Amino acid sequence: MNGMTGIPIPRPLRGAAMPDLPPARGARVEFDRISKEYGDLTVLHETTLKIEAGEFFSLIGPSGSGKSTLLGILAGFVPPSHGAVRVDGVDIVAKPPYRRNIGMVFQNYALFPHMSVAENIGFPLKMRGCSRAEIGERVKRALAMVRLEAMGERRPAQLSGGQQQRVALARAAVYDPRLLLMDEPLGALDKNLREEMQEEIKRFQRALGVTVIYVTHDQQEAAFLADRLAVMRGGLLEQIGTPRQLYEMPGTHFVASFLGEASLLPVAEIVSREGRLATVRTAGGLTVQAFAPSRVSERRALCLRPENIILGEAARGRDNHFLGTVEEAVFTTGTLRYRIRLPGSDGVITVRVPSHPGIELLSPGTGIDIGWDAAMAVIIAED
Repeated sequence: MNGMTGIPIPRPLRGAAMPDLPPARGARVEFDRISKEYGDLTVLHETTLKIEAGEFFSLIGPSGSGKSTLLGILAGFVPPSHGAVRVDGVDIVAKPPYRRNIGMVFQNYALFPHMSVAENIGFPLKMRGCSRAEIGERVKRALAMVRLEAMGERRPAQLSGGQQQRVALARAAVYDPRLLLMDEPLGALDKNLREEMQEEIKRFQRALGVTVIYVTHDQQEAAFLADRLAVMRGGLLEQIGTPRQLYEMPGTHFVASFLGEASLLPVAEIVSREGRLATVRTAGGLTVQAFAPSRVSERRALCLRPENIILGEAARGRDNHFLGTVEEAVFTTGTLRYRIRLPGSDGVITVRVPSHPGIELLSPGTGIDIGWDAAMAVIIAED
């Protein structure tokens, strides 16, 4: 992870297949035409989604997009208006939450302050009528799993935020559920601790092999953790895929902008097409070679990621080469961020280049060669 706006995903392959999953101890989940209305207000439109056993799946989107509603329906806290929810092929809509055998991790940890760490972790087992010996053994194993063996007798208030989150993870997994739901679990932590806990959660899930459904509004967090993710907006699934697929091949203006930084140029027409490459004319009059998905809507735009654009002499050998003008230049951690005005009337695009000692920041008003390869510009649908 780094401090850049874009999601740090390796190149150059597009459309990577779903990664190999750990040995399947997790549950398979299917939302079948599920929806939720409150009177005349629809907060979740008809949604069908399948999540594989052992998969780490993330739901991301802005506030009000429907992601927490979908999670609440699965957990049993929100009754759906229509549809079915199947776990390993069994519809669980009619089951109360305590009979679904689903682990939950919340943003506020939800630990009992009057109980010790060990008692907090063992509480779900106690409620299930497990023997004292079994509780002791399972709690010991759970503490070791989150590396808190020496903390069992402490109270939650005596722990750091990261340690409390580990306790919440251990408690959610202590009774061996095959499905874990996480709702903004790292939202209360500072940036450095969030990144540390992302590593912890990933290690934890891989070790257990359980299915995790993870809700967040943080696109970098989702990209780091998830095998696949779904971008939601206005109660609808906007696009589903691996983090790399969605970053490199966003389907819409919204997905491109939500998953990192992007410059979007309206496309006036597709001049010609050969296989997956096309020559297009932008609304501002530029002729550009770009990657064209098999299906492109009538309303379309060109998506450019800032790290894929080249400045200076090296830009002259690219498929697309123009002379731009620097409008803004800013130093950010590890990178130089430019706003470059293109010729014609297409406006300004964002460019990021690595920073190292000896590179001077270009001044506003400077003319500069700017270019990118055809495969690095993607034609997408406008919203």
